[in-house]
Amino acid sequence: EGNEPGDSTKITYRELLHKVCQFANVLRSQGVKKGDRISIYMPMILELVIAMLACARIGALHSV
Repeated sequence: EGNEPGDSTKITYRELLHKVCQFANVLRSQGVKKGDRISIYMPMILELVIAMLACARIGALHSV
């Protein structure tokens, strides 16, 4: 779940960009727009980084 020592996930920048754009589109489809505030409550896993970058991509403010 991301909290175990030694746990790691490797992806390329291209894969990261694809996942970030994909999640940004999901957020937009839910009505999230530039300036909206998003709260993220997740463990330290890859999806947390994707969520943070997706918020930044659409201009939404995020709090972790």
